[in-house]
Amino acid sequence: MTATSFTDGTPDSAIASNTLVDLNGPRANGGTKLVDLLKRGDTSSTNVFQVGTLQYTGKKGGRTLTTKSLTIDSTTDVNNLIQFLRDSSGIQSGGSIPTDITGLTAGGAVTGSGTIRMVSNNGVDNAVSVDTTSLTLITGSGNTQVLMDFSKTQDAVGNSAVADFLVYDSLGAPKNVRITAVLEEKTNDDFTYRWFADSPNNEVSGSQTISVGTGLIKFDSSGKVLNVSNTKVSIQQTANPSLSLDFDVDFAALSGLASATPSLAASRQDGFPPGKLTSYIIGEDGIINGVFDNGTQRNLGKIRLARFANPTGLEQRGKNLFAPGVNSGLEVPGNPSEEGIGTIVAGAVELSNTDVSQALIQLVSASTQYRANARVITSAQQLLDELLNIRR
Repeated sequence: MTATSFTDGTPDSAIASNTLVDLNGPRANGGTKLVDLLKRGDTSSTNVFQVGTLQYTGKKGGRTLTTKSLTIDSTTDVNNLIQFLRDSSGIQSGGSIPTDITGLTAGGAVTGSGTIRMVSNNGVDNAVSVDTTSLTLITGSGNTQVLMDFSKTQDAVGNSAVADFLVYDSLGAPKNVRITAVLEEKTNDDFTYRWFADSPNNEVSGSQTISVGTGLIKFDSSGKVLNVSNTKVSIQQTANPSLSLDFDVDFAALSGLASATPSLAASRQDGFPPGKLTSYIIGEDGIINGVFDNGTQRNLGKIRLARFANPTGLEQRGKNLFAPGVNSGLEVPGNPSEEGIGTIVAGAVELSNTDVSQALIQLVSASTQYRANARVITSAQQLLDELLNIRR
């Protein structure tokens, strides 16, 4: 048998611009379907995702985030996964938010080599951690960990501080909020921090984002707040009957001073959980002030009085109730202590509403008890005298 060899006669110059063959297979891109995403091994490749529900419990600044879910079907692609990881990690981008020290924009993207790259916001307390143990795929056959290991290529940098606090919506339900302040810019005259607000209770239709606000705080050379670009935090509640929660954060009391360990704390708020009325107070102005078990006080109403030209002409209706009569004249309504109208003394008992019979019963009872006690003392004294006489 004679062996025949063949040689491609195409000159190298004609194929110099052709794409090289990738022996590892085609690289993933943003449009690659997750169900087609493979992890290549030494001898075989394994599907990373299947149709099901992906659960992600990430970490940000060393703090565990709330678990979020992404439904994976045959149309879910890598871009959907990147957006899910970005939103559920509270990474904010766009607008005036700066790039990191390497010049990369916060968020996520697929590199030319098919690698998924996530970039967190500046600041050590904004550092996002994604590992295999944080990604769980739930399918009809059970739960499995997703074979995706994100390695850290750049350590988080930037001075920062974190504050956690509770706010309450229109139904009194508590909502968790975390504010992270990161040093963004410093000049000879002033320096600027950027604050990021996250809330795991944020509910936006079609999204898992936990980001609820951001803004800038500028300090002067004495550490006093010069101005704040934005103070509003907005927590959406599309799947909740209560109203969306919009509130302002007051940064006026902050001080920007040199410290090895920066701190940030919410010292006061004007929101409260639901409360029950425990007591009420009636003031001299007639306002009824209710006291609730959650520490709040609210005005419940106001007592209005009326005077008559001839009070003796009022008709008695019983139970201390009177009605205008023919000779009483017209009523002149008004507030207490105004226009000649009487005053209100809180807690006082008037003669007209004293139960005389009950008061007499209490008086007789007290008198009887006193006489009984006095006789007991007298009897005890007589017994002691007899004992002394016996001894003598």
